[in-house]
Amino acid sequence: MLEESNSIFLIYFIGTLGMVLLALSVFFFFVTYQKKMLKKQLELNETRAKQQEEILQNTISAQEKERKRIAQDLHDEVGAMLSVVKLNVARIEKKSEEEVAKKLATETKTYLDEVITQVRRISRALLPPSLEKLGLYFALEELANWVNKSDHLKIVCWKSGEQFRFDTKKELAVFRIVQELLNNAIKHSEAGIIHINSRFSPNNNLMISVSDNGKGFELNEKMATGLGLKNLESRTQIMNAKFKMKSTPGKGTTAIIFLDTNT
Repeated sequence: MLEESNSIFLIYFIGTLGMVLLALSVFFFFVTYQKKMLKKQLELNETRAKQQEEILQNTISAQEKERKRIAQDLHDEVGAMLSVVKLNVARIEKKSEEEVAKKLATETKTYLDEVITQVRRISRALLPPSLEKLGLYFALEELANWVNKSDHLKIVCWKSGEQFRFDTKKELAVFRIVQELLNNAIKHSEAGIIHINSRFSPNNNLMISVSDNGKGFELNEKMATGLGLKNLESRTQIMNAKFKMKSTPGKGTTAIIFLDTNT
């Protein structure tokens, strides 16, 4: 009887142990499988992120090439043709004996001056020559001066620290980000004044803030639906910069770009 009880206990013990071992095996298999799946998902996400970053870089590169081509065409061809037309109108103005024709020629010359100015402005916005020659801050100042000529609003530039030069592609990228922020403010903010503050630190860190006194907006809503703001974030991430934006309805908007140019 005792032996039979021992046998039953042994069978029960072995069966229980087998079930525990089986449960543990299933558990460890599940954990290992989950780890492998998580690792594959992370690798897939990383690959997708790299592909998206590469696509964005190629898109930006293509855009800059197209902007450069258009800027050169505007400057070399359209600008030159308009200057020739202006000279011909000036000759008509001098040789014409009729007052009506002279007046019409004078008005046409004035319109041509305005068109030539606008062509130059567009050409410089597409490819600012001061960026390559003089650096980022001077290019931003020039951009502000062109906007200020329109009397639509006022842009104030301010700089602290000595300007330093860094990678030309990154300089252009920062310029494009500030340019886009200005365009957004001009189109949507209803601001009367925009401040561009540039801080050049001795350890080659750069911080630029763009703030306006416009109507502001709900930032969370814009970040969820605004493709433009996401593109700005992506542009900063490509060059390992940091981008922050703060906006409150009725209290304006501030955007900050921070870049360590050593990286």
